[in-house]
Amino acid sequence: MVLYNKKTPLNSAKASFRTHLNYIKCLEKLFASSTLSVSRTGAITKPSVEITRFLKLYKVTLKSINKDIELAQEDSAFAVIAAPWFPVKCYYALYYLESILTHLLDGSVQGFGKGGHAGIRKKVYSLVETGALVFSVAEINHIYSLTDIQALPAINAGQNARSDYWQKTDCINSVAKKLMDYKLHDVKLGRKWNLRTKKHRDAQKSFIKAERLMIADFFFWYRIKANYRDLDYIDFENGIMEAEVLEYLETYNKVFEHYRKQLIRHINLLL
Repeated sequence: MVLYNKKTPLNSAKASFRTHLNYIKCLEKLFASSTLSVSRTGAITKPSVEITRFLKLYKVTLKSINKDIELAQEDSAFAVIAAPWFPVKCYYALYYLESILTHLLDGSVQGFGKGGHAGIRKKVYSLVETGALVFSVAEINHIYSLTDIQALPAINAGQNARSDYWQKTDCINSVAKKLMDYKLHDVKLGRKWNLRTKKHRDAQKSFIKAERLMIADFFFWYRIKANYRDLDYIDFENGIMEAEVLEYLETYNKVFEHYRKQLIRHINLLL
């Protein structure tokens, strides 16, 4: 259902919201048609205390996610309350599952210790590179260099806020660019870069040359929307219809569910 006239000019809050709704719809289409294949590359790992702990955390988080969806569908006003933190919950549920699955595949423990969030992303890249993890949809299985993303062609202003943009082939490139924006913003804050100085601009260039990302990092980077209000923040209470926010929440949940079901299926087979 189209909830707005695409010919009507959008203010910045609505444009930001509808841009991100397009990105989520695009990813829902990709993840819905993707299957995940895995190959165990290390010794068989017996269930550990960490696996038990992470499974418990996953189940508690999933229960909260399902409750959010249930309450939002009963009253769309609740969707506005739940939306800012919903990606955080989805990310953590998937983080617990990715940590368990990678451990079961090769005994790695990156997800269980300090620095686990960044560590598990790099571990997923490594397993995709070796073929131990394979997403059947090429765009999800692809590891992008930041240099390649930087070289992607620009789109016309406002195009990504159009109601049908999620169906365009350019949309996945826009998603990759947005994830790169988040990654650069995060490292800029973490390393306290002042990009008005040549030293820090050179540091950013070196970072771009060295770093990579995957579309499956979407959940990891979208969680920061609840933390960085200066980074393309979505103001769900600023002129966005409750029905639109509910659509956002339900679509996000569909993307999450597609990936979650793939992960838990393989975990259950390996345990």
